[in-house]
Amino acid sequence: MTTVDRYLIRTFLGSYIILLLVGIALYVFSDVIVNLDEYTGEPNATALSALLKIADYHGYKLPLYFYQLGGVMMAVAASFTCAMLLRNNELTPLVAAGVPLQRLAVPILLCAVGLAAVWVVNSEVVMPALATQIAREYGDYHAANHQVRVLCVRDDRHAILKAQELHAQQGVLKGVYIIEPDAQGRPTGLIRADSAYYNDARHTWELERGSRLVLEAQPERPELGQPTRWEALDEYPFRLTPAQIQLRQSSQWAELMSFRQMNRLLETQNLPNLPAIARTRDVRFYQPLLMWIMILLAIPFFLTREPANVLVAGGKALLLAGGCFAFTFLAQSTSTESALARLAPAVPVFIFGPIAILHLANAKT
Repeated sequence: MTTVDRYLIRTFLGSYIILLLVGIALYVFSDVIVNLDEYTGEPNATALSALLKIADYHGYKLPLYFYQLGGVMMAVAASFTCAMLLRNNELTPLVAAGVPLQRLAVPILLCAVGLAAVWVVNSEVVMPALATQIAREYGDYHAANHQVRVLCVRDDRHAILKAQELHAQQGVLKGVYIIEPDAQGRPTGLIRADSAYYNDARHTWELERGSRLVLEAQPERPELGQPTRWEALDEYPFRLTPAQIQLRQSSQWAELMSFRQMNRLLETQNLPNLPAIARTRDVRFYQPLLMWIMILLAIPFFLTREPANVLVAGGKALLLAGGCFAFTFLAQSTSTESALARLAPAVPVFIFGPIAILHLANAKT
């Protein structure tokens, strides 16, 4: 490792940390400004209690912010590092000494590999472990006393759960209604109970004052059921744990799972949103490659043997890397029901990957 390598690594990592902290601060600041009443709306609220609520709510979301910002900030930090070389005329002596300009990208790319590894650990280990805390809504500051409503959560057998209250920490449901399906997904029974308690050892829900309303098919309309009788019921094997029920109330619940959890969920073949989960898994797989591609698209504009304007080079880098980012966003936002939906996350890699490699290789030294 040469002195120049250490200089580039120090500049890149310093820029990356500063940019990441600024991005997270903007996230938090904009949220506090827009939703200030959520933190100060209680009658006895004080400045200290509001700050503690902000720290509690956003502290658990830091892994999610890193997941969303980590890749983009890598390309920005790499561009800033190379822009400083160009602005300070530090490339001229390096070129005169016979150093290939592509060689200057090596320490940056190696650091990017390490940061991508941290990003993978965050998405595969940290986020799944904190998924229920990350998925909390405003006001869910005290998990031990927190309760939420459950609206039409479906397990892998198509049983649909509705409950007035979910106490995830205690594993308790109150005001429980469960619609039972048959093999074709048609309702065949209705279960109701005052409360349900999750038995972790037996992976079942124990019902308090539970009963089942049996539905029998009508000969004239077999798709509908006719209530016949109530049967006492002490337990029901609903396939989701309290934490999983709480997590699926969030719109981002698929992003908070690990690769292994998504694969296990896709094996059930019975959930209605399996295409969206498969899309999330594919996006997770290609994301590290897109991080390196955006770096390779941006930094060659600053690695030039001739004097150049930093703002002009930055504008070109923003145009090309921003185009890649926008195209990737559109590709990942296409409908999951289309025939080519599974290929959409890979299209930016196949298009911009060769462009990035040729772009760096063509840098004149």
